[in-house]
Amino acid sequence: MKIEQLEQAVKIAEMNSISLAAEELFISQPNLSLSIRKLEQEIGYPIFLRTNKGVKTTPLGQNFIDSAKIILMQFHELQKLGASLAMKDQRSFSVAHMHYRYVNHAIAQLFSIRHDLRMEVREGLRNTVIDLVERRVCELGLIGMYSHYHKMTLRRLEIRGLQYFRLCSSPGSVIVGLGSPLYHLPQTEISLSEIKDYPIVIYEESELESYASILEVLGLDKQARRIVVTERATLGDILDKTEAVSLTTTNRIAYQNTDYYPTMRCFQLRDCPITGEVGWIKRKDTPLSDVSLEFLQILSSYFTVVNGELPL
Repeated sequence: MKIEQLEQAVKIAEMNSISLAAEELFISQPNLSLSIRKLEQEIGYPIFLRTNKGVKTTPLGQNFIDSAKIILMQFHELQKLGASLAMKDQRSFSVAHMHYRYVNHAIAQLFSIRHDLRMEVREGLRNTVIDLVERRVCELGLIGMYSHYHKMTLRRLEIRGLQYFRLCSSPGSVIVGLGSPLYHLPQTEISLSEIKDYPIVIYEESELESYASILEVLGLDKQARRIVVTERATLGDILDKTEAVSLTTTNRIAYQNTDYYPTMRCFQLRDCPITGEVGWIKRKDTPLSDVSLEFLQILSSYFTVVNGELPL
């Protein structure tokens, strides 16, 4: 059971509608329905009675909603307490990111300068990073997104009390591992037609995205051979041992200043209709610590001009 599921159940009870609640929460109705069904299976009884006119709580469900409201109120109080303690402890630093190796390099560089720091680094998919920052578990978050759902993502962040600052954008890219025949190609660009017949590895978050699928936008949604993963290490292992490809918001400029994964290659997609973007997020109501500002200064330096190439 997750805090997010409690919030979803309370919102549905308030709206008496799954579809209206989905709009308020900025997620798709099927994903919201699936989340609530899983919650009901976990607790062992139905929370809502579904009808043609909407939904209403069952007797047990109403008790659950009442308890959920109390839990959420206590949870938000704990968040405020956590923020207060964090402001007092300026020697700690916490950041979450979407498996970006150059972010880890920046963290290591900061640690080599600030020996007195206690650091906490978490990795996960976009929604996980957003959740960690919103719940004050991490002060900063690094997320990537594609241009075709940029506005919707910013709207979601706004609703959740978060601010977004872009670091850099770059053309859509694809990564392959040693197992792919594309790995040894001499060029640095590749076309969509060249990858359309290869199996695709995607993160579970992309598979369940409430926005238009990235595969659909690129005309790759007919590719039935796909592997859905939740971890960066799994993606890397599969690319190493198969001919599969994976789409990415990877910024080649950052990796020219650090180093990329040694058994992978990143190709820019030729004539790609979308761009990838990476930026950092923070809570609106929480000022950045001196340590976070120092970290962002280090990270921003990775996106400087390299051999005449500029960030988009």
